[in-house]
Amino acid sequence: MDARTRFDDLGEAISALVDAKLLEAQTSIPCTVVSVDYAKQTVVLQPTVKARIRQPDGSQKWIDLPQIPDVPLHFPSGGGATMTFPVKKGDEALGVFSGRNQDVWQQQSGDQSQADLRPHDASNAFAFVGFKSNPKALTNVSQSSTQIRSDDGKQVIDLHPTNGVTLTSEGVSMKVSKDGVDFTGGYIKHNGKRIDDTHVHTGVQPGGGLSSVPA
Repeated sequence: MDARTRFDDLGEAISALVDAKLLEAQTSIPCTVVSVDYAKQTVVLQPTVKARIRQPDGSQKWIDLPQIPDVPLHFPSGGGATMTFPVKKGDEALGVFSGRNQDVWQQQSGDQSQADLRPHDASNAFAFVGFKSNPKALTNVSQSSTQIRSDDGKQVIDLHPTNGVTLTSEGVSMKVSKDGVDFTGGYIKHNGKRIDDTHVHTGVQPGGGLSSVPA
C-alpha cells in the first residue's frame, strides 16, 4: 500500500490512487517471439521485463510475466503490396497494447463493436518486430541509403537516392544506375550458359557468317 494513502491529506491520497491505477495501464513492453503462425500472421510473445511480487515473508521476487498469445504481427503494407519478413522464435519485438479491445476486429475486420471494455490490457497486444537491444544491434548500417539486408550484411539490396540500386551477395555485386549495369565478381548465366569474358562460341568461320550458340 502507498504510504500517502495514510496521510491526512486528500490530495495526496487521490494522487496515490491515480498512480496505482496508472501502474495497471499497460502501453508497450519489449518481448521475444515464442512462436509464429504464418497463416494468421500472429505470434506468441514473451515479455522480457520481469514483474516484482512481494512474498508472504515480506521479501520481493522477480518473476516472468505470462506469455501473450494470438498477437497480430505487423508487416509494412499499403496499396495492395506488403513487405514480409521471416520472423523466427527468439526475435526481439515490441508488444504495443491497444487502448480498446480489438478481438472482433481481428476476427472479422471492418468497423466492429467492442467485445468488452478492457483498456490497455495485455490481451490487446500488437507485435512490432525489428527493435534491437544493444547486444543484437546491426553493424555497418548505411547512413546514406535504404537497404533490405541480412543481419550479417552478406546479402544486401541497396537503394541510394542518386547512385542507383546495388545488389550484393557475399562479394558479388550488380549495380544499376543511369550509367548502365556494372557487374563485379562471379559471372552471369543465361539458360545455363556463362555470359562473361571467358565464354566462347563454336562454329566460327572467317567472313560475314554468324557463329553458333556459346559453347
